[in-house]
Amino acid sequence: MFEAIKLLVGVVSLIMVYRTITGNCNKYLAFAICAIWLRYFLSAFHTITYPPLVAGFSINALGSIGVAGLGLLLIPTAVFTLKKLFPFYVFFTAIAVSGFVNMQIPGTINALVKWCYFLVLAGALFLSIRSQGQNETFKKLLVAFFMPVTLQVLSIVLGEAKATEADGSASYVGGYNHEAAFSMIIVSFIFVVGLTERQSIQFRTSLFTLSIFLLVLVNYRTAILTILPIAAVFYFSQIEQRLRPSQKAPVLTIVTMVIVMAFLALSFTMRERFSDVGLLISNLDIIFKAPMYFSDAEQDIMSARVYIWSQYINAYSNADLLHQIFGFGPDSWKTQFDLYAHNTYVSYLYEYGFLGLLSFVGMLTYVLFLAFKVSDSRLSKILAFSIIGFLIMNLATMPLWNIEGLIFYAIVVGVIITDSGRRRSVKAANSANVLLKGNQ
Repeated sequence: MFEAIKLLVGVVSLIMVYRTITGNCNKYLAFAICAIWLRYFLSAFHTITYPPLVAGFSINALGSIGVAGLGLLLIPTAVFTLKKLFPFYVFFTAIAVSGFVNMQIPGTINALVKWCYFLVLAGALFLSIRSQGQNETFKKLLVAFFMPVTLQVLSIVLGEAKATEADGSASYVGGYNHEAAFSMIIVSFIFVVGLTERQSIQFRTSLFTLSIFLLVLVNYRTAILTILPIAAVFYFSQIEQRLRPSQKAPVLTIVTMVIVMAFLALSFTMRERFSDVGLLISNLDIIFKAPMYFSDAEQDIMSARVYIWSQYINAYSNADLLHQIFGFGPDSWKTQFDLYAHNTYVSYLYEYGFLGLLSFVGMLTYVLFLAFKVSDSRLSKILAFSIIGFLIMNLATMPLWNIEGLIFYAIVVGVIITDSGRRRSVKAANSANVLLKGNQ
């Protein structure tokens, strides 16, 4: 029955997308909306779109390849030559070198196609924001989230839950395959709502609050930790904008106390889900313990994540110098371990080596630095805290392994390079503007 509901909601969302992109919508935004909608639509029917179909590629994979290829043809070359993207190319080079050294060609192609998907989506949003503005871009982009958000609400109403934890808790993921990927859809939705301006959409604050509630019901604790700083900045800014200067000090002090109390209340109600986090923080040295020395109780910490990390770290530390520098290659973990690392930094250390991890951390740090330089102070806070939350999330899961996580990161980076792009060289600015106007 729920599959039929998925199809119906999918058709309705397609009609909404068509009406949006045929209205006052530039072609770059239309591309971004269609790309995101297509991913969410295909992922909803995972029993059909996940299994390999042609030459080992699934329908989902073929869709991602198609989007990346079309984006490369659509986005002006000048966008890809922005100096702000240089740290990303350093990281992409590290992936390619690791794959060449280890002759992991299929894994390398797979990894680079995913990052190409990210690059074209970020570029499309960059051009759209410069053309129609941030608020208009993200108001229209919300239509791409109609299907997954609606399906989650319906799954809650109809009791369509997925049992995912040993403690008996359930995840409401709207019939999608995994709560990790679905949580990134809701995180992206929260972020996009937060980027729209006041009174630009009806019931904006209520919609933002509802999305926070939906994320909690996804029951994926790392995503909840990611969104907390974004939520705090959103509510804080909402109240601050309504106050006169003389009212700000006393009122914001009270608001801060309320936010802290709300955080403590949430922590208490979900204390069993987060108890392992405190245990890990008090025993950080356990991460570097060899897997063979883990007790049964220690293997269960954070749903066995710590035990999994130790396997990767132990394999890396016992490798020869070449593999420690360049790693074992993209997707090499699949031949050595039963489960992916559940930690982006640990996984990249194993796959891409010291140089790969260094370039990845450098890329993330650079983006955070640009976020702090954004001219709008409120937007700067939202972007900076979003990135900080995302960095934390990567400690306990791998959002960038999924296209859904790359979509979120592309939205963040698209906004950042748009603002910082105004400070780039005059020559690059003129090139992008001329190409943009000529293609409208």
